[in-house]
Amino acid sequence: MNWRLTLLGLASALALVSCGGGDSLGPVTRIKVAGDSLSDSGTFGFKFTVQSGTATPYKIWSDVLNEGLGLSPLCARYSGTGPTAVTLNPNASSCTSHAIGGGRVSLAAVPTYSPELAVGKQLQDLGSAGNYASGDLLLVNGGGNDAADLTGAFLSISSDGGAAYTALLGTQLSAAEVQAAAAGGQAGMANAGGLYMQRLATQLTKSVSDHALSKGARRVIVVTMPDITRTPRFLTLLGGITSTQGQATAEAVRSTVNGWTQAFNQQLSGAFTGDSRVAIADFYTELNRWTSTPSAYGLTNATTPACPITGQDAQGLPSYTIATCTAASLSAAPPSGVTDPNWWQTYVFSDNFHGTPKTNQLMGEVALSLMTARGWR
Repeated sequence: MNWRLTLLGLASALALVSCGGGDSLGPVTRIKVAGDSLSDSGTFGFKFTVQSGTATPYKIWSDVLNEGLGLSPLCARYSGTGPTAVTLNPNASSCTSHAIGGGRVSLAAVPTYSPELAVGKQLQDLGSAGNYASGDLLLVNGGGNDAADLTGAFLSISSDGGAAYTALLGTQLSAAEVQAAAAGGQAGMANAGGLYMQRLATQLTKSVSDHALSKGARRVIVVTMPDITRTPRFLTLLGGITSTQGQATAEAVRSTVNGWTQAFNQQLSGAFTGDSRVAIADFYTELNRWTSTPSAYGLTNATTPACPITGQDAQGLPSYTIATCTAASLSAAPPSGVTDPNWWQTYVFSDNFHGTPKTNQLMGEVALSLMTARGWR
């Protein structure tokens, strides 16, 4: 199967999923959330954007949507007990945001993580609380961290002979499919990554169906995976590849990973085509717009993180501590030649992967517009 999808084809698929009006469901009275750091309401004591430094944190996109619907603030159901470990918070039994920073569709690449970091487990926990009410709205996102895991394993092929990559592929593909990929050389291995991401999308859609739609959910927004090759982390990675292996190799890596992303999104959106209960929020296209024409959205920088570098990660790439990246510290230390203390408010990225309050506001507005188009508000 050809997993490569043109942007035109993707847009057409999304349009089909998003068409149609409302069906007199009444107002939304509660939002439930499953996903990763992009939707985490504070599992680890902070949100994955710039910190406000006050008792009222800056809003992420789900907060913007929640506030636009006039609902009480979202709160995290889980509590972090370590960087990759969580537990249900006994003091948050009424909280309905189950998204967790570091969340994945599959935990195969990170087996020591708490099972709740699997988006499917979050959906299962939400479903186990009982059937969905007519006033419930479910938000679901995922896939970005899975794509990062796959990319890391893919880039290690030259050093480990493909051991990590084929092992990861084998968690979703049959032994015969993995063998065929290996026999196909570089192209075969790259194409297998697209098939792997399609299988993850199928796994996610099954979780939505089993734990939400089958339990009466009638309003579900599923968010497409953003193009991770546009994030500062990936741009730095590509810069390193360019300097050591050349521009052509870097572009081949970028194209491959972007293809995986589109394969995931095509499978995800296509699974819900014609289902009036599910709408697709196209974060992929929106991020591409913000980074391609930032000035059209009131943005000034689409490549550099606003937060300062605080170290290096295991791959030798710059790392950031978003929990301590505050509005006050950023305003007090503008880039060279900049005098406006609000300079960081028009950046796309806070750290090397997550958006600023501005881009979260933009994404929240996209979701609100989608709600309006579907007659869900």
